Amino acid sequence: MQHVSTFSSWDAARRLSAPWQARTDVGRIRRLAAGDTLYSQGDTHDRFYLVRTGLLHTTVLRPSGQALLLEIFGPGAIFGEASAFIDTQRYVTAVAVTPAVLSEYHAADIAAMVSAEPQLAISLIQLLGIKHRILIGKLLSLTSASPQARLIGLLGRLALTAEDPALVRLTHEQLASMAALTRVTVTRALKVLAEEGLISTRSKGVEILDAKALIARVGQI
Repeated sequence: MQHVSTFSSWDAARRLSAPWQARTDVGRIRRLAAGDTLYSQGDTHDRFYLVRTGLLHTTVLRPSGQALLLEIFGPGAIFGEASAFIDTQRYVTAVAVTPAVLSEYHAADIAAMVSAEPQLAISLIQLLGIKHRILIGKLLSLTSASPQARLIGLLGRLALTAEDPALVRLTHEQLASMAALTRVTVTRALKVLAEEGLISTRSKGVEILDAKALIARVGQI
Protein backbone atom coordinates (compact mmCIF):
# COMPACT_ATOMS: atom_id res chain seq x y z
CA MET A 1 0.00 0.00 0.00
CA GLN A 2 3.02 2.30 -0.18
CA HIS A 3 1.94 3.65 -3.56
CA VAL A 4 -1.49 4.66 -2.23
CA SER A 5 0.12 6.60 0.64
CA THR A 6 2.51 8.38 -1.67
CA PHE A 7 -0.21 9.15 -4.21
CA SER A 8 -2.53 10.58 -1.51
CA SER A 9 0.28 12.60 0.02
CA TRP A 10 0.97 14.28 -3.29
CA ASP A 11 -2.69 15.29 -3.60
CA ALA A 12 -2.56 16.68 -0.06
CA ALA A 13 0.46 18.77 -1.03
CA ARG A 14 -1.63 20.50 -3.69
CA ARG A 15 -4.27 21.41 -1.12
CA LEU A 16 -1.67 22.79 1.28
CA SER A 17 -0.53 25.34 -1.28
CA ALA A 18 -3.93 27.10 -1.27
CA PRO A 19 -2.58 30.28 0.46
CA TRP A 20 -0.04 30.66 -2.33
CA GLN A 21 -2.51 29.95 -5.11
CA ALA A 22 -4.76 32.73 -3.80
CA ARG A 23 -1.96 35.35 -3.80
CA THR A 24 -1.84 36.17 -7.49
CA ASP A 25 -0.30 39.54 -6.59
CA VAL A 26 2.90 37.97 -5.21
CA GLY A 27 5.87 36.97 -7.38
CA ARG A 28 6.09 37.13 -11.15
CA ILE A 29 4.68 34.93 -13.90
CA ARG A 30 6.99 32.59 -15.85
CA ARG A 31 5.83 30.78 -18.99
CA LEU A 32 7.57 27.67 -20.26
CA ALA A 33 7.22 25.65 -23.45
CA ALA A 34 7.32 21.86 -23.32
CA GLY A 35 10.93 20.78 -23.00
CA ASP A 36 12.18 24.06 -21.50
CA THR A 37 14.62 23.73 -18.59
CA LEU A 38 13.65 25.92 -15.64
CA TYR A 39 16.91 25.29 -13.80
CA SER A 40 19.69 22.72 -13.90
CA GLN A 41 21.40 20.54 -11.31
CA GLY A 42 24.20 22.62 -9.80
CA ASP A 43 22.57 26.04 -10.39
CA THR A 44 22.46 28.52 -7.51
CA HIS A 45 19.72 31.14 -7.12
CA ASP A 46 17.14 32.24 -4.54
CA ARG A 47 13.97 31.50 -6.51
CA PHE A 48 11.21 28.96 -5.97
CA TYR A 49 8.01 28.25 -7.87
CA LEU A 50 4.27 27.55 -7.80
CA VAL A 51 2.81 25.68 -10.77
CA ARG A 52 -0.37 27.37 -12.00
CA THR A 53 -0.89 25.28 -15.14
CA GLY A 54 1.01 22.49 -16.86
CA LEU A 55 3.39 19.77 -15.73
CA LEU A 56 7.07 19.78 -14.79
CA HIS A 57 9.36 17.06 -13.52
CA THR A 58 12.60 17.06 -11.58
CA THR A 59 15.43 14.61 -12.20
CA VAL A 60 18.85 13.96 -10.72
CA LEU A 61 21.78 12.49 -12.63
CA ARG A 62 23.13 9.15 -11.43
CA PRO A 63 26.91 8.55 -11.56
CA SER A 64 26.24 6.55 -14.74
CA GLY A 65 24.73 9.65 -16.34
CA GLN A 66 21.18 8.25 -16.35
CA ALA A 67 18.46 10.66 -15.21
CA LEU A 68 16.46 9.48 -12.19
CA LEU A 69 12.95 10.93 -11.85
CA LEU A 70 12.34 12.40 -8.40
CA GLU A 71 8.95 14.07 -8.77
CA ILE A 72 6.23 15.34 -11.07
CA PHE A 73 4.70 18.74 -10.34
CA GLY A 74 1.30 19.87 -11.56
CA PRO A 75 -1.10 22.73 -10.78
CA GLY A 76 -0.83 23.85 -7.15
CA ALA A 77 2.58 22.31 -6.52
CA ILE A 78 5.37 24.38 -4.95
CA PHE A 79 8.98 23.35 -5.49
CA GLY A 80 12.55 24.64 -5.26
CA GLU A 81 12.01 26.33 -1.91
CA ALA A 82 14.66 24.41 0.07
CA SER A 83 17.58 25.49 -2.12
CA ALA A 84 16.13 28.99 -2.44
CA PHE A 85 16.05 29.66 1.30
CA ILE A 86 19.36 28.06 2.26
CA ASP A 87 21.24 29.31 -0.83
CA THR A 88 22.71 26.00 -1.94
CA GLN A 89 23.21 24.43 -5.34
CA ARG A 90 20.19 22.84 -6.96
CA TYR A 91 20.45 19.08 -6.61
CA VAL A 92 17.92 18.44 -9.40
CA THR A 93 17.08 19.63 -12.90
CA ALA A 94 13.54 20.95 -13.44
CA VAL A 95 12.04 20.62 -16.94
CA ALA A 96 8.60 21.43 -18.35
CA VAL A 97 6.87 18.27 -19.59
CA THR A 98 4.02 20.31 -21.10
CA PRO A 99 3.55 24.07 -21.64
CA ALA A 100 3.42 25.56 -18.14
CA VAL A 101 2.66 28.79 -16.30
CA LEU A 102 4.43 29.36 -12.97
CA SER A 103 4.60 31.97 -10.25
CA GLU A 104 8.25 32.71 -9.42
CA TYR A 105 9.21 33.96 -5.96
CA HIS A 106 12.43 35.36 -4.51
CA ALA A 107 13.15 33.90 -1.08
CA ALA A 108 14.27 37.27 0.32
CA ASP A 109 10.99 38.92 -0.72
CA ILE A 110 8.92 36.13 0.84
CA ALA A 111 10.96 36.17 4.06
CA ALA A 112 9.94 39.80 4.53
CA MET A 113 6.25 38.90 4.11
CA VAL A 114 5.84 35.94 6.45
CA SER A 115 5.77 37.91 9.71
CA ALA A 116 2.61 39.63 8.48
CA GLU A 117 1.25 36.48 6.81
CA PRO A 118 2.42 33.47 8.86
CA GLN A 119 0.10 31.14 6.95
CA LEU A 120 2.48 31.32 4.00
CA ALA A 121 5.35 30.05 6.16
CA ILE A 122 3.20 27.35 7.78
CA SER A 123 2.15 26.18 4.32
CA LEU A 124 5.79 25.82 3.23
CA ILE A 125 6.71 23.86 6.36
CA GLN A 126 3.79 21.47 5.84
CA LEU A 127 4.69 21.05 2.17
CA LEU A 128 8.28 20.14 3.03
CA GLY A 129 7.04 17.40 5.36
CA ILE A 130 4.68 16.00 2.74
CA LYS A 131 7.37 16.04 0.04
CA HIS A 132 9.73 14.14 2.32
CA ARG A 133 7.12 11.36 2.60
CA ILE A 134 6.61 11.36 -1.15
CA LEU A 135 10.34 11.12 -1.86
CA ILE A 136 10.75 8.13 0.45
CA GLY A 137 7.82 6.39 -1.24
CA LYS A 138 9.25 7.17 -4.67
CA LEU A 139 12.65 5.74 -3.78
CA LEU A 140 11.04 2.58 -2.43
CA SER A 141 9.06 2.25 -5.65
CA LEU A 142 12.13 2.65 -7.86
CA THR A 143 14.03 -0.02 -5.96
CA SER A 144 11.26 -2.58 -5.54
CA ALA A 145 8.39 -2.13 -8.00
CA SER A 146 8.15 -3.88 -11.36
CA PRO A 147 8.52 -1.79 -14.55
CA GLN A 148 4.79 -2.04 -15.22
CA ALA A 149 3.96 -0.95 -11.66
CA ARG A 150 6.31 2.00 -11.98
CA LEU A 151 4.69 3.09 -15.24
CA ILE A 152 1.19 2.71 -13.80
CA GLY A 153 2.21 4.88 -10.86
CA LEU A 154 3.74 7.47 -13.17
CA LEU A 155 0.85 7.56 -15.63
CA GLY A 156 -1.67 7.56 -12.79
CA ARG A 157 0.08 10.58 -11.31
CA LEU A 158 -0.05 12.31 -14.69
CA ALA A 159 -3.74 11.45 -15.04
CA LEU A 160 -4.48 13.06 -11.68
CA THR A 161 -2.25 16.07 -12.32
CA ALA A 162 -3.08 17.23 -15.82
CA GLU A 163 -6.01 19.54 -16.49
CA ASP A 164 -6.83 17.32 -19.51
CA PRO A 165 -5.01 13.95 -19.36
CA ALA A 166 -5.85 13.26 -23.00
CA LEU A 167 -3.58 16.15 -24.00
CA VAL A 168 -0.54 14.72 -22.19
CA ARG A 169 1.59 13.15 -24.93
CA LEU A 170 4.90 11.71 -23.77
CA THR A 171 7.30 9.72 -25.90
CA HIS A 172 8.71 6.35 -24.87
CA GLU A 173 12.05 8.07 -24.30
CA GLN A 174 10.52 10.65 -21.97
CA LEU A 175 8.68 8.00 -19.96
CA ALA A 176 11.84 5.91 -19.73
CA SER A 177 13.72 8.89 -18.31
CA MET A 178 10.94 9.79 -15.89
CA ALA A 179 10.57 6.23 -14.60
CA ALA A 180 14.31 5.40 -14.64
CA LEU A 181 13.77 2.52 -17.09
CA THR A 182 15.18 1.58 -20.47
CA ARG A 183 13.21 2.43 -23.59
CA VAL A 184 12.83 -1.25 -24.48
CA THR A 185 11.41 -2.02 -21.03
CA VAL A 186 8.98 0.90 -21.29
CA THR A 187 7.78 -0.24 -24.72
CA ARG A 188 7.03 -3.73 -23.42
CA ALA A 189 5.17 -2.44 -20.36
CA LEU A 190 3.18 0.09 -22.40
CA LYS A 191 2.06 -2.65 -24.81
CA VAL A 192 0.30 -4.41 -21.92
CA LEU A 193 -1.41 -1.19 -20.78
CA ALA A 194 -2.48 -0.45 -24.36
CA GLU A 195 -4.02 -3.91 -24.69
CA GLU A 196 -6.06 -3.14 -21.56
CA GLY A 197 -7.38 0.06 -23.17
CA LEU A 198 -5.77 2.38 -20.63
CA ILE A 199 -3.46 4.16 -23.08
CA SER A 200 -2.78 4.54 -26.78
CA THR A 201 0.67 4.39 -28.33
CA ARG A 202 -0.41 5.02 -31.91
CA SER A 203 -0.17 8.84 -31.86
CA LYS A 204 2.92 11.05 -31.64
CA GLY A 205 3.23 10.14 -27.97
CA VAL A 206 1.64 7.95 -25.32
CA GLU A 207 -1.93 9.16 -24.83
CA ILE A 208 -3.94 8.49 -21.66
CA LEU A 209 -7.32 7.08 -22.71
CA ASP A 210 -8.83 6.10 -19.35
CA ALA A 211 -7.60 8.43 -16.59
CA LYS A 212 -10.02 7.08 -13.96
CA ALA A 213 -8.93 3.50 -14.51
CA LEU A 214 -5.25 4.44 -14.28
CA ILE A 215 -5.82 6.28 -10.99
CA ALA A 216 -7.76 3.30 -9.66
CA ARG A 217 -4.94 0.93 -10.67
CA VAL A 218 -2.46 2.82 -8.49
CA GLY A 219 -4.24 1.47 -5.44
CA GLN A 220 -4.02 -2.07 -6.78
CA ILE A 221 -0.24 -2.17 -7.22
